[in-house]
Amino acid sequence: MGLFSRSKKVRTTADAETLRKVFDEDYALYRKVGESDDLKRFYELDEYVNSPVFKNKRKQIEHLRYKESEYYNREKDYKKLLKAEKLKNYYLIKESQELQGYLKVKETDEYAQYARLRVIVTTPGFDKKLRPEEYMAYRNIVAHPKIKALILFEKNKRFRHYAEVKATTLPQEFEKLTAYIKSDEFRKNREYLLNKRRYETTDDYKLLCEYEALKKRPDIVKYFSLQSDVHFKNMCRWEPVFEDTFRGGSLNEQKWITRYYAGERFLNDTYGVGNDVQLFLPENISFTEKSVQLNFKKEQIIGKYWDASLGIREKKYEYTSAALSTACAFRQCFGRFEAKIKLNHSSVVQCFGMRGDRDMPHIEIMRSGANGLQMGKIYTSKGKVVNEIMPLKDIHLSNDFYIFTLEWTREKMVWMVNDTVVKEVHENIPDIPMYVFFRLGCNQEPGGKCVPSRMEIEWVRFYKMKEEKGADVKLK
Repeated sequence: MGLFSRSKKVRTTADAETLRKVFDEDYALYRKVGESDDLKRFYELDEYVNSPVFKNKRKQIEHLRYKESEYYNREKDYKKLLKAEKLKNYYLIKESQELQGYLKVKETDEYAQYARLRVIVTTPGFDKKLRPEEYMAYRNIVAHPKIKALILFEKNKRFRHYAEVKATTLPQEFEKLTAYIKSDEFRKNREYLLNKRRYETTDDYKLLCEYEALKKRPDIVKYFSLQSDVHFKNMCRWEPVFEDTFRGGSLNEQKWITRYYAGERFLNDTYGVGNDVQLFLPENISFTEKSVQLNFKKEQIIGKYWDASLGIREKKYEYTSAALSTACAFRQCFGRFEAKIKLNHSSVVQCFGMRGDRDMPHIEIMRSGANGLQMGKIYTSKGKVVNEIMPLKDIHLSNDFYIFTLEWTREKMVWMVNDTVVKEVHENIPDIPMYVFFRLGCNQEPGGKCVPSRMEIEWVRFYKMKEEKGADVKLK
């Protein structure tokens, strides 16, 4: 079955070529980005940033609380010690002039005597009546101003706290804790945990910013939008294998022949077949600055023709015409085949088609003649015509160039004008390599107003599908 829409509006050639130019620009960007280190970096970051490891790290960092940290506990201990009365008194006494005087007194003979006598009189069982001399000596020494002041100092609450703390490891622990609290390590960690935007100070956040910047970069955004663009993906499937823009002012004979393939191969001469009223001559091919022209004109000439019963004979032709074929240079099974062509309103048949060495199967990509412009005709190997369609309307043949395209795959064939689909079929699909041809001709006398006639071609481009490994492509 085939699909054909006569009501679908065909876009203008200018619009079609603008879209193609856009595609070329997009494809260049797509290739450039696709091969860039930046995209490789984006994929690396994308994998990491969207990984469970990254997300868990971020969650853990954002859920950190200073009051739940060891740093808070250490600071809490430090502040508690700062408020401890005994420790405060320890440092007050330690740095005081009184302590310095006290220590000096302890180095005197008087203190040595006091210390000796104090041991005696405070010994359990000491009796001052039995040992009056020692007792009186003790009374005299404690009355000594220096010793008296020393005894009072030792009874002072601050000194007692000093002496008590000094006998422990608390001062060393406090000083160690103080050093830690004042360290860069503690300060940085405290600031980090108290900072509600702490995540923004991490290396992971820097990676996230780098990722977001790449993700928003216009060329990378465009790259990913193109990946989901159906038209772009379809165009990317095709790899160019043959092209001619006809700009040199002469025909590239490495690509083209100007007669039937059999004449090229067996006769080294042009000839006609069947009811051809014209003989193909290379002289009827002319050039403009941007195109090649195939001309059909009234001109008498004696030339060869193929008689099915008698073989090659000669006859007089009343018309000459022109043809182009890739039969010796290019053949392909499946692909995309397109040409930008300007036609005449004429009963002279102007054809862009494909065929193999045999007459059948045979594909007409485009045919224009007395019945107007037609597309989508396939001649099967049994000579049966299938998928014939009605003439296309709204095509101004004499005024404009149009891009005629056939996409041919194993599954379907799609005919397009200016990239607008006009026919699609899924049955009777040929599967042999074919060459491309362009011809003007008739098999009956054309009307007088139809001569001369011209078919003008600005360019041709043929492609193969990149992943189509089974396609049979022949380049000579």
